Amino acid sequence: MDRVFMLCMAVAGLLFAAACDKEEIMSTPMEWSVENMTPESVVCEGPSPGYIPKYYFRANGDEGEIVMTCNNYDVLNPISGNSDTYDSGWATIKVEANQLKIHFPYNTSGAPEVSESITLTANDDKNMVQTIIVLFRTFEKGEQPDPQPEPLPDEAKFKIVQAGFTPLMQLDSRLPAPLDLITFRITDVNDKYTASGFPEFTQYYDSIVWNADGFPHTLRIYESKATAEGSETHLATQWGSHFFKSGTIKNHLKGYRNGKVEYETSLDMTLHERDFMGLDWSMVVLLNPKNPTVYCRLDTDYEYQVNDIVAKDGNPFSKIIPVNHKLIQDSDFPAVARKAIITLMDNNVGEGRSAKGKEILFKCLPDEGMEAELYWENKTSRMLMLHQLANNPDGLAQNMYYLHAEPK
Repeated sequence: MDRVFMLCMAVAGLLFAAACDKEEIMSTPMEWSVENMTPESVVCEGPSPGYIPKYYFRANGDEGEIVMTCNNYDVLNPISGNSDTYDSGWATIKVEANQLKIHFPYNTSGAPEVSESITLTANDDKNMVQTIIVLFRTFEKGEQPDPQPEPLPDEAKFKIVQAGFTPLMQLDSRLPAPLDLITFRITDVNDKYTASGFPEFTQYYDSIVWNADGFPHTLRIYESKATAEGSETHLATQWGSHFFKSGTIKNHLKGYRNGKVEYETSLDMTLHERDFMGLDWSMVVLLNPKNPTVYCRLDTDYEYQVNDIVAKDGNPFSKIIPVNHKLIQDSDFPAVARKAIITLMDNNVGEGRSAKGKEILFKCLPDEGMEAELYWENKTSRMLMLHQLANNPDGLAQNMYYLHAEPK
């Protein structure tokens, strides 16, 4: 009888244990979302596979902050006993409803590496589920972002302003064009212009440099440097330049100190096309025509002589002639001049076409001693690139390229 009783009790115990295992298996594992507030100082690894999730956090000596939220249990049990907070000295863990907040206080003492394993629990109707948090800490200082420079005071700031322009051929024009002389000034941040001396803002820089988008060169308008004799300081508070293209050009002034840009300001300037660049066919010079040289301080590869608009048999025309400002040998300059004309026209009218048969459209071409190579036109003007040969009646240099322009 006792044997039968003991056997029955054993079978009942096995069935009870199986039922408990079944209930435990039926429990839903804890599901977590992790928000790492300080990824530069804490790395999260996990969860590991298995019925009990494991999360690993590796922290350096910088301050760190992690927030974990249990998505499928509303309330977490206390960490140990009746306490919702656990403090190891190098990490603090706090339970708030379904959230776990982990804080790593700043500690770069270089102490040996430490670790800690904490078990979190929650209950459903009948069972308890678990998550294991494993913390590692090295107490080494992580990489810190470069300190931000102190903002510049207003007295260190400056502006670039367009002070005016001188139209080509002294035209009465309210809008500047590419071949006009554009004048710039540097002022302080309150638009105050100092014509002579050194404004206060120059004390903050080794140099101030002017450049513009789409132009290959720069101009140093301020420089302070040490020399064998002491120091030299130069400042151009006002300067001028022509431009070889129309449209809106963004100008920049950059203040450098120790090779780095400490401050930058900009100015958008719009140059308007006349009939052709700076030429206006309504303006014909009857007496004392001039042939000014135009230059661009931000594109020093080329310079051009722009002839005033004159007339032949009542028909106006003009010439634009590349200038040998770099004193290139006469035998080599024609190729440079040809490129200078093509570059000028590419920037303003577009790619040239064959000039074959186009000569008949022009009224003021030389009678002999020239070859027309390329042709352009816009709404009001026609242009030819001419190859000037020897013994031309105009008296131009042998083997010379220039641009001839006439109104339509």
